[in-house]
Amino acid sequence: MSQQDNMALEHMTIRGKFWGTEQGQPTIALHGYLDNANSFDMIAPHLSGLYIYAMDFAGHGLSDYRAPGDLYSGLNDIRDILCVADKLGWQTFNIIGHSMGAEIGSQLAGFFPERVNSLICIDGFCGTNVASETLGHLRSTIESSFKKNSSLKVFPSFEAMTQRLCEATGQNKTSAMCLIERGHKKVEGGFTWCTDPRIKGSGPLELTPDQLNALAENIQAETLFIVADRDNSWLSRTLDVIEPRHDANITIVDLPGHHHIHMQERSAEVVQLINDFIHGRLDKTA
Repeated sequence: MSQQDNMALEHMTIRGKFWGTEQGQPTIALHGYLDNANSFDMIAPHLSGLYIYAMDFAGHGLSDYRAPGDLYSGLNDIRDILCVADKLGWQTFNIIGHSMGAEIGSQLAGFFPERVNSLICIDGFCGTNVASETLGHLRSTIESSFKKNSSLKVFPSFEAMTQRLCEATGQNKTSAMCLIERGHKKVEGGFTWCTDPRIKGSGPLELTPDQLNALAENIQAETLFIVADRDNSWLSRTLDVIEPRHDANITIVDLPGHHHIHMQERSAEVVQLINDFIHGRLDKTA
């Protein structure tokens, strides 16, 4: 059973939900781009020995928008995570991240290795690209902060919103409805997303291959990297850098499926992998 909880930080309020008991290992769960804390509803109740805080990133779900002029960037997200951990009194903690959350979580583990005990990445890890592309994405992040009076599409019904998300992402109806439940609001004419429109065009900090190699070198946490969709070009670029390294602390497991595999039919297998990893039962030679 989860409980809702708000983290009133000095600069904004981050909202999320707890799973497990305070006796479990402190764990912060980080959702993907345009998703929210409900991303972990299907696996969190079945993860043993963990005390999980699944947070909505700024501008997502029920968390506050960033102030006018502030950037939606991975660096600000990392700072927010550390502020949440400090608010909870967690000097060290585990990270479970999906997609963008795994990108940001792996960066945090590389920048602040002393804070992260274990790192679990579901179909995501720090993104990489050639320098010209990373510079272009930095420019886009700055440009997106200048958006004014932009709005998101209004849907006539909750069902229409669900259908559109299924079409756009290939998710099944169950997982789409789970995300929309926390990510929508009623407006004149129907329903729309809670998401801050300024997020479009921004994203996590993307590193060059050399920078990604240096980041991986810094990660001390035992790491489980679950790979679901190798057809994603951004993920395959990262794997091209990480797999040849053969880091002893990074275990890569292929579990072919949808990008939202932790919310789809194979969610029980994701749970088993994470439980085995957390409790030292995962066969790293398989």
